[in-house]
Amino acid sequence: MEIGRYLVLGTMHVSMKTAAMLDKWALLDPANRPLGVASTHYGWFIQTRDVEGADRLSIPDELLAAMALGRGLGCDYLLFDCDASAIDVLPTFPW
Repeated sequence: MEIGRYLVLGTMHVSMKTAAMLDKWALLDPANRPLGVASTHYGWFIQTRDVEGADRLSIPDELLAAMALGRGLGCDYLLFDCDASAIDVLPTFPW
């Protein structure tokens, strides 16, 4: 049995532009996504694994920072949720 950990973050930690990008990526075939992302209808689950190469260039800075925070806390995933609170260590964006 495998048990994973995830960090819950408010969707205010991604810009509207990044949110639209995540929605678009979630609809793609997994092989065509620059990172693992799934829509929850209230946000997204995102893998925290480090992304390298050309895919990394397509990932916005605020998302890379959140992924690094999650990895640093030993989490395999981030859950961006519209009902979660903001945290001080990440930037926030108006919605």
